[in-house]
Amino acid sequence: MNIDELFILIESSKDRIVKIDEDFYKNIESRIEELEKMREGAGYDDRTKIEEEIRTLKKLQKRIFEMRTIKIINLVWAEICNTESGIEGKENMIGVEKELYRDLHNLLANYKKKVIGGKIQESKEASSLPDRVLLRIKQNIPEFEGVDGKTYKLRKEDVVLVPSLNANALIKSGIAEKIEVKR
Repeated sequence: MNIDELFILIESSKDRIVKIDEDFYKNIESRIEELEKMREGAGYDDRTKIEEEIRTLKKLQKRIFEMRTIKIINLVWAEICNTESGIEGKENMIGVEKELYRDLHNLLANYKKKVIGGKIQESKEASSLPDRVLLRIKQNIPEFEGVDGKTYKLRKEDVVLVPSLNANALIKSGIAEKIEVKR
């Protein structure tokens, strides 16, 4: 996929989740890694062009991630609140996005059940679940089982919610960094 195709993807998807390949983000990351290797042996003029392409790809990758994530959040919110989101293309989500959708939906549905009607109910189930931390993975790591019983196989640049106990270990070892969510 070239830069022009990425621009088209951004422009054509204002209120629609556009179909992308399952390995879309990995392909962008691979292209960035390929360019970084090319940059090492390039002359000054070529190096400048390669660096510009790397910067552009990273910006586009981030922008596409942000746009698709916002659309998924809006879809979940609309479904939980029984309203229209105006977002189409739910069927076009890739695997990791479907997982995000499912996790957010479960989280908000449980929250709504506890709060609706003005009565906040304590949930034994919620207190037994480990707190989760949003992380950006800085390097590939082998498959491991989290304290929540789920198996995690994480790749460089993945953004994932993991139990806080596992997250702290990953952060301390330098494998991941915590993503702070502004309110």
